Amino acid sequence: MAPKIQWPLVLFSMLAGCGGCAFAFVGLGNIFGAPVEFTLAVTVVSFVLVVVGGLCSVLHLATPKHALSAISHLTSFSGISVELIMLGIVSILMVGYAASCVLFDSAMARLVFGALGIAAGLGLAFATGHGYLISSKPTWNTKKLPLAYTGTALVSGGLLYAAAASVLSAGQAVLSLAVTVTAVGMVLSAIAVIAYALHLGKGRLKDNAALFWGGIVACGIAAPIVLLGVVFAGGVPGADALLLIAGFVFSVVGGICLRMLMWIVGAGFLFFFEEAQANRSVILNV
Repeated sequence: MAPKIQWPLVLFSMLAGCGGCAFAFVGLGNIFGAPVEFTLAVTVVSFVLVVVGGLCSVLHLATPKHALSAISHLTSFSGISVELIMLGIVSILMVGYAASCVLFDSAMARLVFGALGIAAGLGLAFATGHGYLISSKPTWNTKKLPLAYTGTALVSGGLLYAAAASVLSAGQAVLSLAVTVTAVGMVLSAIAVIAYALHLGKGRLKDNAALFWGGIVACGIAAPIVLLGVVFAGGVPGADALLLIAGFVFSVVGGICLRMLMWIVGAGFLFFFEEAQANRSVILNV
């Protein structure tokens, strides 16, 4: 029997991953001279997403006692401990970057916090998927899964950053860089998602056709590519912000659908029955 969808974990990985990747774009934008006020605003939004995502993760632990237990075992480097470590690192870098914008004006500090934020933000997105690599679940136990998680988070984070650049009038150079990097992220994300889909096999995709083709492919891949493509090609006068916001919403829907599919196809202990049946066949043929 497939496990039930764990919505707190779905929202955690999507929100925290998106926030982490949006902050990665902040670090990149800072390197290329994006306005400090703009990067500060996106950092605040990213921080909120990471915090809300972290709270969703805590809800999954059911009781404060379990949450404290997870914190006290950080050095175990289990899936959940790595996620908590990455949450902490990204949050500290965000606070440091914001402080270097508001409390003390230091371009060097912003450069350091931002550069580290690129790696940490992407690392957080990857960590939210890597914890599911469990040998007893063959549909989860592949590096293609955390790569797909990272890809969908990267696209949503990039579109969030690009939409903010358009809404806050951060400048054409800032928007162009965001659109270009996000476009590259879309290609990488599509490759990772399709690779994970191939890992699942045609049978599982057929059983979840609406979720895969409608949610993941149409909403998560096709719609953001089309909307970003319009902006990349010159956009629609006065409508770029709306196009990017719509792309962001579609990317989040697609990312959530990917995570839903992961839970739906969780094979659990069926793996052991398949192994037992194979071994039984071998014994009977001897």
